[in-house]
Amino acid sequence: MFPIPFVEEVIDRRTKPGQTVIDPFCGRGTAPFIAMVNGRRAVGCDINPVAWLYARTKTDPHPDLKEVSSRITEVWESVKSEDEKPEHDFQKLAFCGNVLAFIRAAKRTLDWRESRLDRTVTTLMTQHLHDKLGRGLSNQMRHSRAMSPNYSVKWWKRNGYDKAPEIDPREFLTKRAQWRYARGIPLPSVTERPDVLLGDASESLPDSALPANLVLTSPPYSGVTNYRSDNWLRLWAIGEGPSKPDWSPEQKFLDIDKYVHMLRKVFEATKARALDDATWYIRSDARAKTRDAITSVLKELLPDHRLKEKQAPYRSKTQTALYGDHRPKPGEIDLIYTH
Repeated sequence: MFPIPFVEEVIDRRTKPGQTVIDPFCGRGTAPFIAMVNGRRAVGCDINPVAWLYARTKTDPHPDLKEVSSRITEVWESVKSEDEKPEHDFQKLAFCGNVLAFIRAAKRTLDWRESRLDRTVTTLMTQHLHDKLGRGLSNQMRHSRAMSPNYSVKWWKRNGYDKAPEIDPREFLTKRAQWRYARGIPLPSVTERPDVLLGDASESLPDSALPANLVLTSPPYSGVTNYRSDNWLRLWAIGEGPSKPDWSPEQKFLDIDKYVHMLRKVFEATKARALDDATWYIRSDARAKTRDAITSVLKELLPDHRLKEKQAPYRSKTQTALYGDHRPKPGEIDLIYTH
């Protein structure tokens, strides 16, 4: 995710209030959110349903806590007896019967694509789906990414977590909702909230009444991340994936030609929604494979822009380090295109 201070600085320096920021790979919506609360319009898109849920709810949550709490209760009351039965050992050790039943009822009941209320409840559930013991709906698990089911089962049994914690999901999620709403709802400083759509940005990127003055984004890095495997458990919980992960490497963009083709399509769609003299601020993997792919495409699409490169070293542990890979990493680089 984009660090918030980084996004605030770029938006403040590169745009004025009332201008438009566009992010075609918006992930969890940090750029649209920061643009909104600082008086800018924003447009975004992401292909990952989990990321899109967070982005849409972050920028446009359901405004009424009572209705959110009532909807959580409605989901709980729609539970069927068979919803408690686990499909395999992972589900048995990850979630108690009440939690598993709530997840399945939510999958049947909540229309998160169309309803802002249902989207808000779904986001609460997925945000807290797995975490350290006592902080989420699951057995002991990393919050950032669900591990392999087989690895998790072996780890739980070996470390004394051989029974899922008993949790009342309705009470748990209602309390989390109360905590969130006690801090207020973010309000846009302009007339409308960000327009953030789910899908391939080359086809789904929404239009804006005002073309973008700033393109601020970070494409997926070639050969690094796979959102379907990283988010497999949350995708299952919202009905977008199987109950065990799909390890297909397709989303890792290992094929450089396919990666360049994807970038070109998305950046062409972005350019069509930006001013000719818009600033493009791209945070890239510093490795040559990703950086060179991005710069080759943008050299073609932005022939009248000047490129400035700025190193952006990692300031905290990387995701790979959290999973045991402590080898030095090249970090990131900011590619700044100005007219």
